[in-house]
Amino acid sequence: MAEQVSCMKFSELKELVATLAANDQVTDDTKIFLDTGWDSLQEILPGAVSVASAQPFQVQDELTKEFFGGYVLAEKSAKFERSGAAEAVIVIQNLY
Repeated sequence: MAEQVSCMKFSELKELVATLAANDQVTDDTKIFLDTGWDSLQEILPGAVSVASAQPFQVQDELTKEFFGGYVLAEKSAKFERSGAAEAVIVIQNLY
């Protein structure tokens, strides 16, 4: 059985932005960061959010033989075992 991580939907992002906008601590000058799980935060650069075409794929763990699903940008999908139709997604580029 393939494992798939649940992905945030645009409707959930809109709700989150509305909640943030209602927070008195958040202003138009509040910075946005990505918590990478390491010791520091990663800046989200202006222009880093875009719409792109993503291709679902599956990869098999060599030890457990379990299949795990993910997504790759459609233009980079040739080297993956694709498992469905490409779809439009919102992408936050993290180029570090």
